[in-house]
Amino acid sequence: MKQSRIPTLDIYIDADCSACETARSLAYEVRLRMPHVIVRLRDITQYQPLPEAVFAVPTYMLNGRRISLGNPSLNDLLRQLQV
Repeated sequence: MKQSRIPTLDIYIDADCSACETARSLAYEVRLRMPHVIVRLRDITQYQPLPEAVFAVPTYMLNGRRISLGNPSLNDLLRQLQV
């Protein structure tokens, strides 16, 4: 029997990043609309080492794969999370 993987969304942010406020809002919306998805906000100043795919903030990683560099629209993000 195949086990399905729990979708995990890591959003890499920085306290000095103005676009990261939108990332926080998107994380909140995903948690509300898709409670089965694990959503983690990762502050790049505290989370080391960074994955190679993270070189700017915000960066969205789904199960270890970058799905967006910068903020996607909520609809695009929700569509990509339907795994």
